[in-house]
Amino acid sequence: MKYPAVWLLALTMLAGCGGGGGGKDLPPGKGVDVAAFETYQTQHNGRNRVRSRISVTEAEQKALDAFDSPAGGPAGYLSLIDLTDSPYAQHMTIEVIAEVGSGTGKATRLLRLTADQSQFDNERNGRLIEATGKYYFRGQSYSWVTIDDGALLSGHHAQGLENLVLDFDAQTASISLRTGTDNGSETWIELRGENLPFNIRSGAYGGDVSIELRHPALEGTIAGSLRGNVGGTPGYSNSQHGMTTSGLYTGSGTLTSNQGSHDVSVDGVFFGRDPNATP
Repeated sequence: MKYPAVWLLALTMLAGCGGGGGGKDLPPGKGVDVAAFETYQTQHNGRNRVRSRISVTEAEQKALDAFDSPAGGPAGYLSLIDLTDSPYAQHMTIEVIAEVGSGTGKATRLLRLTADQSQFDNERNGRLIEATGKYYFRGQSYSWVTIDDGALLSGHHAQGLENLVLDFDAQTASISLRTGTDNGSETWIELRGENLPFNIRSGAYGGDVSIELRHPALEGTIAGSLRGNVGGTPGYSNSQHGMTTSGLYTGSGTLTSNQGSHDVSVDGVFFGRDPNATP
């Protein structure tokens, strides 16, 4: 099934979220190297891409090639997220391609996740526009979870990107996100990442994160990786900064229950913007 985007109501801006002074000479910018994902700039529109590295069969690759052609995807496969009529459409493209059950449209296997983000504009006349301050983002998150050899579980939360903080002074990103069990969502995960590298020139950020599975409830934490990009400009207008963000996360490991140990894998996507933004 396709997931409709659910838009955020206006949220009170967190205190101190405004940026500080810019105009500083260009620093090299922190390196952001997350091996779990492919990252590059697309040729057709110059967006910064983050793409999953899911292994696929020859038949599945043919299905992906069809999605990349004018013919579109074949029967039995769907692109699950559509932002066409949303406020995010001009800033990013989110693609989650999955094999789906016959007659149900329910995802049974993920083939590819992609987040294409508009370019980050933080340079002018050879100097940074913004070099200090903290910027906040909130938005949506999606997750797909498998436990042992069980069915693929799909999760979503309309406000699941609970907080992303970009610290321009420290050049770090801290993020907390979740999915839930409302409105047909089947799985609840929670993810945390603190002081991940953030490149204030390219807008890239990411690194190691921890993931917990709250529903179905299992004990422990699995290690994961997250990679995102911020696009737009950090300048403020009408009490809102001009940036949006998107990215992917993945993780796998062993969690426990009173029945024993369980192999768990998690893949997901998130996107967001200024907490004060309205549809």
